[in-house]
Amino acid sequence: MSGGGTETLVGYEAATGGGDKKRDSLGTTGSPAHLIIKDLGEIHSRLLDHRPVIQGETRYFVKEFECTQLLTQSVDSNRGSRNEKRFIMTI
Repeated sequence: MSGGGTETLVGYEAATGGGDKKRDSLGTTGSPAHLIIKDLGEIHSRLLDHRPVIQGETRYFVKEFECTQLLTQSVDSNRGSRNEKRFIMTI
């Protein structure tokens, strides 16, 4: 601050000792509370976030459907060509 007087640290800066280290509301990054919150986030993502599983199941379903559809189309086209051959032979 200007004026040549002494500066007084207020609030956050005074609590952290001048702002040398960055702190959040839980303390430093390696604090036990921060690690527990991080672990809870990982547990939540593994147990309760089903998006990766659903996406995998959806990809599998689409792949199987496409394979079945291609197989059905090829069988239908073979039947059609056989019917054409029979029709030509009978004429």
